[in-house]
Amino acid sequence: MGQDFKIKRSVGCFLHISSLPSEQGIGCFDDHGKRFIDFLASCGMSCWQVCPFTPTTIGDSPYQGTSAFAGNPFFINLQKLVDEKYLEQSDIDSLKSLSRMQTDYGAIYHTHWPIFTKAYENFSKCVNIDENFAKFCKNETLWLDDYALFMALKKKFNNQEWPKWPKEFRTAKLVRENLKISPQISSDIGLHKFLQWKFSEQWSEIRNYAHKKGIKIIGDIPIFVGLDSADVWANSYLFKISENGKPSVVAGVPPDAFSRDGQLWGNPVFNWRHLAITGYEWWIDRLSRNFDMFDVIRLDHFRGFQATWEVGASEKTAIKGKWVPTAGMKFFEKIGKIFPFSRFIAEDLGCINEETRLMLAQTGFPGMNVLHFAFDGQRNNRYLPHFHEKNSVLYLGTHDNDTTRGWFESLPTKNYVREYMRSDCSDITWDLIKKSFESVSNLLVLTMQDILNLGSEGRFNTPSTTSGNWTWRLLTEQLDTLKQCGTDKYLRHLSEVYGRI
Repeated sequence: MGQDFKIKRSVGCFLHISSLPSEQGIGCFDDHGKRFIDFLASCGMSCWQVCPFTPTTIGDSPYQGTSAFAGNPFFINLQKLVDEKYLEQSDIDSLKSLSRMQTDYGAIYHTHWPIFTKAYENFSKCVNIDENFAKFCKNETLWLDDYALFMALKKKFNNQEWPKWPKEFRTAKLVRENLKISPQISSDIGLHKFLQWKFSEQWSEIRNYAHKKGIKIIGDIPIFVGLDSADVWANSYLFKISENGKPSVVAGVPPDAFSRDGQLWGNPVFNWRHLAITGYEWWIDRLSRNFDMFDVIRLDHFRGFQATWEVGASEKTAIKGKWVPTAGMKFFEKIGKIFPFSRFIAEDLGCINEETRLMLAQTGFPGMNVLHFAFDGQRNNRYLPHFHEKNSVLYLGTHDNDTTRGWFESLPTKNYVREYMRSDCSDITWDLIKKSFESVSNLLVLTMQDILNLGSEGRFNTPSTTSGNWTWRLLTEQLDTLKQCGTDKYLRHLSEVYGRI
């Protein structure tokens, strides 16, 4: 703790896996990912930031998954399963009908799961169990066993949330003590373990390729987990929920720059007292799993480690809530001992108090600067470039913001931006990109949508809305056009000029 960000002055790009081009309805771990890495390298970039890899559920948000440890099986490259003889080419022909323009999660759910099942059936017919599969299951047993059993039971109960399951299935302990594993449940458990193995295997290949190209991966950990998750089902004592699985309070944030009513996330709240008694074991396991996948971890909602905005479970908005103290520096002191050379980014946006700022300073983690928040007309706005600090990460906008073009079109303080930038801002996206390269912030992260100079049609997520999010896709021809126009060479030039190469 207390050391500056260990990545040197550099630049990276944000693009979630789901947004990559592919021929299977959603971005995946195929050669398109490697071509994207090649593009980043040609731009002089050294970081690729992604959203959480968690399996998505209703709402499609990677921040509301069924596991804080598992990977989204939709990212598995199915063509590779054909190459490995687990599938025939004809098994994946149906994927050609899926949209390449946007991710249709409902469609891929219906097309992919029969394919997954067939691949596992063919795998399970092998005379000898693959040694790598057996090793993976053994190494990941701390989370994999609970997750696979949870998902098998979800299927048994028609995908209902676990608090609605029969009482004898509502705790992992009861199930382990009393459940007689039927052949179907046993098969479904095996299926989910197989998918997690293939996910990890394929992601390792992509990550290793990135490392060869000098690209580090920035992952993302949402502080909270979904109620309908293997984590809460198997470890309910670590959360403020009743015996029947219903939370009395849920997590959110008060009104801020993203929402007048605040954001009511609805996640169960951690019982930090119980976590402390266990030596934060669950969190240590979670971080260990994420450091197996990523080089740097962005801690979403950093203030939540100092206090949680608790809202009554029956509330419709996050306005009526209160800050309840959580772990504070005791947690990070423990983490520092377990992961002494770890790299974190603190998402310190929104309503940040002095206690949280002190905690951030004590950890030494870099915080975040967002240029979209800088131009409200207040001359002392901390997000203005001349207030930036070296130990920070700079974004024009995050995955929760509009694109820069979309943001500027609806901005009431355009004249202030023009005054500050000393420009007519007729090309606002590239004006701000050039300005961001000048910043003293150690790391600059651009979104792919801004590199493409898209308007609001490229927005990835709108907080506090429940539909139309997480669907944006990068097209192969868009990447080709950037190369033809020399955008990669120009970005590399900016890096050279401003010492970010």
